[in-house]
Amino acid sequence: MKKIIVFTGSNSSNSINRQLSLYTASKLPEGMAEIINLNNFTVPLYSEDLERAEGIPAPIVQLHALFKEANGFIIASPEHNGLLPAFFKNTIDWLSRVDRNIFRDRPALLLSTSNGGYGGQFGLKILESILPRFGAQIVGSFSLGNFNENFDTTTGSIVNTIEMRKLEIEMERLVTAVEGEVLNTVNF
Repeated sequence: MKKIIVFTGSNSSNSINRQLSLYTASKLPEGMAEIINLNNFTVPLYSEDLERAEGIPAPIVQLHALFKEANGFIIASPEHNGLLPAFFKNTIDWLSRVDRNIFRDRPALLLSTSNGGYGGQFGLKILESILPRFGAQIVGSFSLGNFNENFDTTTGSIVNTIEMRKLEIEMERLVTAVEGEVLNTVNF
């Protein structure tokens, strides 16, 4: 079975982007999603001096090994002041020291949500421009604005059928790229 790693570039325990990524993972074919919590791979702020003195932190080596085994990625990230969260940027910085081709030329679907109407679109644009430098083959992106109106946190699902269909289309692109053939296998 092909494996899609699902993670969120947020270290917030209440991350709405994590909720969106978990919902998305639940719609993949059974057994395809491997959900990773980047909080389990916490490392100090990257610096060349620290790397020279101590080497690559063990959690980064472990995370890199997981990424090597992936056939694709679903990456959800919040937007902080129009940028990526420092937590996520730091993880990318450390991973790139192990191997600049972090995502191994694998397909990736990018997600973002916010309580505002733009749904983190500025952060998505940044991800779309930088992640290919690290081997991500971006096959789609999805932004869910007005999270509190469009997502039911009790059931953990999108309630806006138009937005649900938009996500379904993006997921089909990802699964198609991962499987290498045209499939309609997402579970909506």
